[in-house]
Amino acid sequence: MTPSAAEALAVELRPHSPTDWVATYYPMVTTPAGRWADVTWVLHQHLIPFPADPLEPARWLEARSPDADHPCYAAHRGWAPELAAGYATALAAYAAEAAATDEPLWLQQAQHHRAGTIVIPAGQLAEWVLDDLQDETSPLHG
Repeated sequence: MTPSAAEALAVELRPHSPTDWVATYYPMVTTPAGRWADVTWVLHQHLIPFPADPLEPARWLEARSPDADHPCYAAHRGWAPELAAGYATALAAYAAEAAATDEPLWLQQAQHHRAGTIVIPAGQLAEWVLDDLQDETSPLHG
């Protein structure tokens, strides 16, 4: 497992409360199965106001810039400034962690992967989380 382009981050957008959504930023990694979001490594998380136009329960995007006018935010123009600012914070956290270690960050990520890190393709996370939540909320039979 190796990091993808350092500037690419996966962002999950989901409802948090009746008035806010939460944006969670994850690093993107390249594995033999393709590029995925490492959902075990939260780089940054922040609240954003509920959109005027309701969205689906979970949305993903690949953020690539701290510029709110970048095309990666085209589908989320109302949130572009907040998403771009969150991207800058998440990328700084990623860089700080990379600088704090003596070994390359990709080697650290490979060690995390071998230690049981679960990496989920960004497009499949919503289904994976829903399945997991259904298991937790199912009544116990015994």
